[in-house]
Amino acid sequence: MVTDRYAMPVIGESYEKVLQQVKDLKAQMTQGQRGKLASTTFQGHEEMAQLTHEAFNEFMEWNGLFTFQEAAAAKMEDEVLDICISLMQGDEDSSANLTSGGTESNFNAFHAMRKWARETKPSISQPEVVAPYSTHSTVHKTCQYLDIKVVTVAQNPDLSCDMSGLEAAIGENTIGIVGSAPNWPYGQVDPIAEMGALALSKDLWLHVDACVGGYILPHFRKLGVNFPDFDFSVPGVRSISADLHKYGYAPKPCSTVLWRSRDEYRYHYMPITEWACGLYLSQGFVGSRTLGPVAGIWALMHYWGEQGYLRNAQRILDVKNAIISQCAAIEGLQTWPTDGPLLMIASDQFDIQLLVGGMEERGWRLLGVTSPPAIHLTLDVMEQEYLSRFLEDLQELSEDIQNGKVTKEGLLSYGGVGAGNTAPKWLLKAVEVLNERSAQ
Repeated sequence: MVTDRYAMPVIGESYEKVLQQVKDLKAQMTQGQRGKLASTTFQGHEEMAQLTHEAFNEFMEWNGLFTFQEAAAAKMEDEVLDICISLMQGDEDSSANLTSGGTESNFNAFHAMRKWARETKPSISQPEVVAPYSTHSTVHKTCQYLDIKVVTVAQNPDLSCDMSGLEAAIGENTIGIVGSAPNWPYGQVDPIAEMGALALSKDLWLHVDACVGGYILPHFRKLGVNFPDFDFSVPGVRSISADLHKYGYAPKPCSTVLWRSRDEYRYHYMPITEWACGLYLSQGFVGSRTLGPVAGIWALMHYWGEQGYLRNAQRILDVKNAIISQCAAIEGLQTWPTDGPLLMIASDQFDIQLLVGGMEERGWRLLGVTSPPAIHLTLDVMEQEYLSRFLEDLQELSEDIQNGKVTKEGLLSYGGVGAGNTAPKWLLKAVEVLNERSAQ
């Protein structure tokens, strides 16, 4: 049988050779400074990264499923979660759980929402949630798993949430409302206070997806940045998802789902007793997990403290303001107003994808928004050398596009899923299978 599948070597290679191959593969990856703007890395400062990595390694082999057996492990988890609850302005009745990422955090929140609805709204057989069009893809993903219909509402012309449309979308099967802080495509914090008032008036569960902004927006606010309230200070907010491995700078994978009170928390767990070993209970959907990320974020929270996170947030604001200022000076470029650490660059004079492709050829790994088209930047602390180079490349390429020196045909790579030979086999095969399914 002929196959192109890779096979494990029959005879093992030397330690030195294998390690060198690992280093060679890493050297082929996008450099951290050039990948930050696409959220492939959240590194903060070098010294901080070293601390979190060393703490991670100390606990890498410990299974976080069994923290109930180790007082030291429980101490780290409890202290991290207490800090997270405080940042979300929870009270003594609030709770939180550690998860593997935003997808699991949202899954847990919607699972609890559905259990709550089954108890309080038993007449609903096909539950629905209403959300702005800007809601994150993981909301759609988790709701597909849980058989919850997502009813999305088009954005206002300025890309903000259409509250009138959201209210109109509520029907007899609606069990909840979804807001974002900020939303991923447009970087805006939704009007959570208005959503909360609507949720209370209609007896609905309000979930806030703060996976991006949860652990940086509180610091932005202390630095004087204004945006809508989004946390448990808002009446009606029942659950919040927030990623520690984004702007909390925990080693991946590490996220949280937070609950306003015991009223919400009691719908979260899935205790298993129908087996031979007694009660089985886990923080979230995932069972076995490394304790490494928890040790990493615990170490960083104690090393940086509140002032360290504030200094880091200020440096991110400086990067954001520098990019906004430079884009304002480049003909054809505009930045969209955003509330947090995300920034979008668009153009009304040329195809912004030309800029994405040209920047990729210069080593910058960027993401995009398709509706409407824009470059999507996930801002992080950058060394001045790299920030200056990024801004220079933006200007030079924009001028070349305007002058006709850069065209779609002239780009060696054009970004997007499956570009060149960069996509893994699973993704190429998935696209192939999905195309076949849609053609049937």
